[in-house]
Amino acid sequence: MKILVTMSRILVGALFIVSGLIKANDTLGFSYKLEEYFENGALAYRIRDWFGWDTFSLEFLMEYALGIAIIMCAAEVILGFMLLFATKIKLTLYSLLALTIMFFFLTLHTATCDTSATYTNLTEVQVNSPEHARMTERAKVDSKIVVVEETSEIVVYKEEMPVQCVTDCGCFGDAMKGSLGRSLTPWESFFKDFALIVLLIPIFFYRNKIKLNTTQDDIILLSGGMVGVILLSWVFGWYFPVLFTLIGFGAYYAIKKFFKKELNQWIIIASVTLITLIFINYTYNHLPVKDYRPYAIGKSIPEQMKLPEGAKPDVFENIFYYKNKTTGKVEEFTEANYPWDDENYEFSDRTTKLISIGDKAAITDFTIIGADEYDYTQDYLNDPGYLFMMVAYDIKRTDERAIKKINTFADQCFKNGHYFIGLTASSNDNVEIFKGKDQVNYDFYSCDAITLKTIVRANPGIVLLKQGKVLAKWHANDLPNYEDVENQILKK
Repeated sequence: MKILVTMSRILVGALFIVSGLIKANDTLGFSYKLEEYFENGALAYRIRDWFGWDTFSLEFLMEYALGIAIIMCAAEVILGFMLLFATKIKLTLYSLLALTIMFFFLTLHTATCDTSATYTNLTEVQVNSPEHARMTERAKVDSKIVVVEETSEIVVYKEEMPVQCVTDCGCFGDAMKGSLGRSLTPWESFFKDFALIVLLIPIFFYRNKIKLNTTQDDIILLSGGMVGVILLSWVFGWYFPVLFTLIGFGAYYAIKKFFKKELNQWIIIASVTLITLIFINYTYNHLPVKDYRPYAIGKSIPEQMKLPEGAKPDVFENIFYYKNKTTGKVEEFTEANYPWDDENYEFSDRTTKLISIGDKAAITDFTIIGADEYDYTQDYLNDPGYLFMMVAYDIKRTDERAIKKINTFADQCFKNGHYFIGLTASSNDNVEIFKGKDQVNYDFYSCDAITLKTIVRANPGIVLLKQGKVLAKWHANDLPNYEDVENQILKK
């Protein structure tokens, strides 16, 4: 039993350390994934159906998605170390089980999500508010929107809306796609979490016999944990977790040596928490240490927009609805059995259902659309010159100090004959307000907000392209001087 428990601790500990660090490497990206789950059509509708809570919503959590992401990333890393060290083992195990069970049900929901399903959404608005006016206009042209309650102060609208299935759970951030070529499928993610629960069960039942590691325990568990971290780092093509784990192990040995036994468990936990939060703080205020996205430095956007050879297309199924003239009932058929030559049936309707998602190009939604609605994407990607892009998915939330520095940088680009443009998902009206307020002299183009968040984890950031190839990226906190860029990149 002890051997089984030891192996489980090694496997679970190493996996949690690496998984947590991969998420912590791109905390903003993980928060965006949480926002997808918090949308009404993603997870909340299931909870409403299960418990009959008609007005239940998780959208209020979107404001706190970043904070939740930081806590979850840190928790994974810290608990992985705690399991290997056997520090506060009961607290560790209860926390690991709670986290894993939450992931288990989240991936189960994702795996069983029906893309063709709908849910009933209730929207409560204040009378005479802008939202009230918007919903009133929508109700005039959409019969699916009806008023279910109305008072002098509020109006409640009921609307049938399509379910939003999250096809990628984000279990390893973008690392799976960036290193192995694809993410785990929802069912693969589900079985991964199921396997983790299975591994935790023997540790849980053996918990009363697990004490703070002896020297012999350290040799076995820490050596095994390091091997696990090395193997996972090799899989994901990123060896920083190896260095991070060595630092964690070093702090652990130092604390055991210099502090009293009754105190060192909490000191060990505090030290691991500190180094984890330092790493998270760095990646949040700068760019990810390892960029797994298709817009990483060195990647060609045009190449990433192409489908891979032998790509599998989406598979659809036609669903036919025929009315039985005898019974008056409308019945559902597929292409294999629809009664096209049966006089007792009358055609009623046809729909198309997505059966399986095929292969996609790594980049599918990168566009550069001008205010004149013209698509400039290929013009800029094919141009042999250097293209600097200020990327800001929401220009209203940009740092004015960064904008002043970017304006100076843009002026120098123009003087030296280089392109400098802005890419945003903000409206044209907000762009014009922004340009006037901050004295911006470069043109803005439209692009999808999710795409912009993917290109660079900053608002704003600068991206340098040449013929569509990403040469450099800068976070708003790391904006360069033009002279440095010219000497280090442009003159090479």
